Amino acid sequence: MNYRKIYSHRHWFINLLFFVVFLILLYFFIFYFIPKILPEANFANTFRGGIIFRNEKWSGVITINSDIWSFPGAKITIVPGTKILVARGDNFNLNYLPWDLKSGLNTGKEYFGVRNGELFRDEKHKIRLDFGKLYALGSREQPINITSIGSCDFSPYDFNGLNINDGILSFVQISNYRKMMVGDNVIIRDSTLTNSAECAICIEYTNPTISHNVFNQNIRNYIWILGGSPKINDNLFQSSEGEGIVFDPKKIAIPIIYHNSFEMPNQVALHIISGDEEDGATVAFNDFAGENRILLPCDSKVKFIQNLIRGGIEFASSGNCNGSITMGPNYWQSTNRNSIIKEKFINKESNFQINLPSVLSSTSSTVGRRK
Repeated sequence: MNYRKIYSHRHWFINLLFFVVFLILLYFFIFYFIPKILPEANFANTFRGGIIFRNEKWSGVITINSDIWSFPGAKITIVPGTKILVARGDNFNLNYLPWDLKSGLNTGKEYFGVRNGELFRDEKHKIRLDFGKLYALGSREQPINITSIGSCDFSPYDFNGLNINDGILSFVQISNYRKMMVGDNVIIRDSTLTNSAECAICIEYTNPTISHNVFNQNIRNYIWILGGSPKINDNLFQSSEGEGIVFDPKKIAIPIIYHNSFEMPNQVALHIISGDEEDGATVAFNDFAGENRILLPCDSKVKFIQNLIRGGIEFASSGNCNGSITMGPNYWQSTNRNSIIKEKFINKESNFQINLPSVLSSTSSTVGRRK
């Protein structure tokens, strides 16, 4: 037996293991420990941009003139009454992915998430804000305002948006942005989200809390969920060019959507893309007003309970819906089951069964958004 050869292989593996451990420790030292040991920096009525490596506190009027990327361990605190003005040009771009640098109007097929008729991301000239930790803690009397610079001609493409891994947005008015990606430990509450393009809030395999907000004006959809299990409650979704909540569970996600008011007449309030989940989401105590629609796959396991449904439920046409779906107790503005099935359910295939074991004769006084 060649012991020297065996020892050589083990020695190589141990060296590699030590190197990997060293890189991991170095990462945590640089990106998490350094922000903790450095003193917090205060910024008021000034410009910010570039890479942020320490805790900062913002107040007054802060003008963002370039991309921002903060260390994952660096905490940005924004005090009540602060105004964040995002420039429409980018003095220091931090994103050089070729598909994000593309500019102009997409007149062809979807390109890396940019659909036909939408503007490309143009990262060389559009600002994006990446925050490890963002705590924007406004108040009812002194909200925080995050918007683009200008006095007129605002666009939902003015800046490319925000990525927030951790934090709280409370009493924040944010407008004129493309999208906002949020992480697991993010809470957005008591805020107003206006004039967004792709999604006012985007959720990918994370579980944030979205509570007591007002959504107004969007091109694509207010909340987009891919494989995440957020809690979405007590929000007001107003009339929009796009859809309300779009959700693809990817078989594993179980969001809870409750006590929301969808004032989106003749529009799609809730769009569930795929079904066959392990356990369905819960949609409860919502007010689907103004003859809006719910789009649903026939194999969905979403539980609809105690909702006021004035509009209809439209099934995705697949040609192979041979099973059935059972709806929980909801108020349909009628107690006649045959009439409800005939008038409220659209695109139901002939061999597909709808079960309504319980129909409410009146709506709950607590349905919809609670103040």
